[in-house]
Amino acid sequence: MEDDRGVAGSQDGDDRVTRSVYFHIGAPKSGTTYLQSILDGNRERLADAGVLVVGEQHVDRVQAGLQVREDPRWQQLPEHRRDMWGVLLRQIEAWNGPAAVLSYELFSAATADQAARALADLAAYDVHVVITARDLSRAVPSAWQERLKFGATDPLEEWRPPTGRRSEWGWRTTDPAEVARRWGRTLPADHLHVVTVPRGRADETLLWRRFAEACSLPEVALDLDTTRANESLGAVEAELLRRANAHLRPPLEGSRERAVWLRDLLAHRVLAPLGSERLGLTDAQFEEAAARAEAAIEEIGSRGYAVHGDLEDLRATRSQGRLPSQIGDGELLESALQAMVELLVLVREATHADPEPAGRPGPKQALQRAAQRLAGPYVRRRDQELRDRISFLEAEVARSRELHQRVAVLDDLVTELLMPAPDGALARAALRRYRERGL
Repeated sequence: MEDDRGVAGSQDGDDRVTRSVYFHIGAPKSGTTYLQSILDGNRERLADAGVLVVGEQHVDRVQAGLQVREDPRWQQLPEHRRDMWGVLLRQIEAWNGPAAVLSYELFSAATADQAARALADLAAYDVHVVITARDLSRAVPSAWQERLKFGATDPLEEWRPPTGRRSEWGWRTTDPAEVARRWGRTLPADHLHVVTVPRGRADETLLWRRFAEACSLPEVALDLDTTRANESLGAVEAELLRRANAHLRPPLEGSRERAVWLRDLLAHRVLAPLGSERLGLTDAQFEEAAARAEAAIEEIGSRGYAVHGDLEDLRATRSQGRLPSQIGDGELLESALQAMVELLVLVREATHADPEPAGRPGPKQALQRAAQRLAGPYVRRRDQELRDRISFLEAEVARSRELHQRVAVLDDLVTELLMPAPDGALARAALRRYRERGL
């Protein structure tokens, strides 16, 4: 029998081929989009090497996360999408290979009991939980920005990362020690992996290599040339979005609408490319992040978790950046004007039929669908008005023809009754010509 993290084979008489599941649960804003892009982009190559990338689409994993976390939004899903966690489990069970990787960052928000139930569902496998984590001082502005993308209006200077049970963007999900405490309760210490995000960008692939090591991925040639999505906003653009949120109104309400329009379109597609100036922190925010980092480094090191990278990468560092209160109105106006122009370009592009590359629906496709959805009621109403008008005119034509026929019959009757017999044929011919020309 091979090592239980190696190639396929039966185990304890079980004919199941899949033996190891690597469950990447977050944290958000720790390079997860980059890692998931590589996993999804190399799905076939990894499959050839015996590794299943779980979840055919990213949305499958998102909805499974809602189910595991018993999020209220889960019950609002269409009925056929309410058991996506079960769908993912069946994919793993059916996989004819030694390993599977499941990656979605907001599994990290699960409670200890929810985490235990999810791991129990995977009890037939050798499960390893993987947590990616970064410099915790960067987690504060990142979490604040994510809340802006769903309509928050709190100034950064007054904001603290939340810690409540429903908090997706706060210390609950970004502090690796807290996440590990909840998810590692029923696991051996060496089955919980902490992957640190390297500082700087000297080696663009270093984060992937650390992650691949944590997941014991085989050494196969993968395409790592993926474009990192710039989902972070510059200081000016973040403050512009915050102020715009104060003017939101229906139909821009609800998490789904705001995910499409605020996050995907306005924040990611329009504002993110406009600027990359880092946000600063208040002294109180930095001190809290520094204390969290120190505690996390000590706890992770003492518990014997498998660390991939350097725990010093988690230590808070004071970077140069401005607070939103230091940004002038002129800068905000300039950014708003640029955003208006970019939105015009996107609207123009949305009127063309050129398809976007295959993969996740892009903002252009979302804009096209939304334009169709918004214009739909008007088009349907106008279509019905025209159909009603056509029906009315057709009825008018029918009534006119009926009247003309009745007049013709009446003319013939008058001719027969009033005209003398010898002259009747001539009179009828004259009346017929009259009808043809006059009616």
